[in-house]
Amino acid sequence: MDAKTRGVVINGSLDNGNVSRVIKEVFEWGSSLLFAFSTCFFITIFVMFFTVSGDSMLPTLHDGDKLLVYKFMYTPKRGDIVTIDTNEQLGKNIIKRVIGLPGDTVKIDYDKHEVYVNGQLLKEDYINDPTALSGDGAMLNNTVYLLSDGRICVLGDNRNHSMDSRFGKIGFVYVNKLYGSVFLRYWPMGDFRIF
Repeated sequence: MDAKTRGVVINGSLDNGNVSRVIKEVFEWGSSLLFAFSTCFFITIFVMFFTVSGDSMLPTLHDGDKLLVYKFMYTPKRGDIVTIDTNEQLGKNIIKRVIGLPGDTVKIDYDKHEVYVNGQLLKEDYINDPTALSGDGAMLNNTVYLLSDGRICVLGDNRNHSMDSRFGKIGFVYVNKLYGSVFLRYWPMGDFRIF
C-alpha cells in the first residue's frame, strides 16, 4: 500500500503503550458515565414524564397514557394541555387544558353549555360532551371572570367528569404552578401522538 492510500493514523494519549489497561478501562467507564449523567441532566431540565390518572381528559387522553411534558421556560398558550402542581390542594398533580390566559375574561353558560373567552364563543371540538357541570360554585353561571395576578383558567376535556377551575380546590391556577405542556404521548404505542 502506498502512502496515498494508507490514510493518517493518530495515536491518542491512551494508545501509548505505557498506559495500563486499568487506566484505559477507567477512562472508558468514566466517559460512559459522563454521557449518561449529561443525558439525564438534559432530560430533567427540558422534559418530565407524566402518567394520566383518571378520565377527566377524555377523549383526548386516557387513564394510563404516558406523556412527555416540555417544561423549559414554558409560557402557556390557550389550548395547551398542561400538567399542574396541585399537591397542596389535592395531594397529586393534575392535567388539564388551558382555556383562558392572564388578562382574559372567561364566562360559562351552563344552560346553553357554552364557554366564552374575551366575549367570543370557544369552539371546542376536543371535548367529550357539552359543559353542563357547574362544579362547586367557584365559577357561577353566566358570570364574567377576569383572569388577573398571573392566573389561568383550566378545564378538563371530559367536562362533566373533571375537577378543574370550576371547583374551589383548584380555581384559577397561577402560571408558576404549571410544570409544562404535553407534547408527546409515547404509550400506548398504538396511540402515539405529537401534540
